[in-house]
Amino acid sequence: MKAPISHKLSSALTLACAVAFSASAQAGDFELQLSDDSVYAEVSSPDSTPMRFSAGYLYHEDSRNVMNLDFHAQNKSSFQGNDTHVGLGMKGIGYHEHNLDGLGMGLGGFGEIELNQVPGLSLGGSLHYSPSILTFSDVDDFLWLEAYSNYAVMPNAAVQFGYRYIKADMEEGKDRSLESSAFLGIRFQF
Repeated sequence: MKAPISHKLSSALTLACAVAFSASAQAGDFELQLSDDSVYAEVSSPDSTPMRFSAGYLYHEDSRNVMNLDFHAQNKSSFQGNDTHVGLGMKGIGYHEHNLDGLGMGLGGFGEIELNQVPGLSLGGSLHYSPSILTFSDVDDFLWLEAYSNYAVMPNAAVQFGYRYIKADMEEGKDRSLESSAFLGIRFQF
């Protein structure tokens, strides 16, 4: 059985997220996404840098809290005349709900393609997986999957529509869906 997350570790994770949010105050992106049951906010470093740092927080109405700190190598290029943005790296995930806790380090990446045939429209997604060797406390593994579209309504703002699925396999053998919903959102670029 894995050791439970102590109050100190939980406080440290909360502090790390707060520091990441404040350090990213001059971020490249800010996203706010809403579903029927949850709200998610994320700040990210600029797309123009070779490394991308992100910090996010999801609150679910079942008193479920999921935090993430991301670190990706990223690149912008072109695919069949469409601009692309891809990244490969890690997603640190912290989870707390009632008497359950979990930490994990997911490996994976993201990709986004701007469709030049429809100006302003882009499609993207991400996938990160944290196996048991990279998880702690009540969780055996994490899976974080997203698919989304952005439509730029102006040069620095877009509306979003997407789907997010976050799953944790718990130590007692049960799968736990931390989030499984469609979302609407806004994305601001600074």
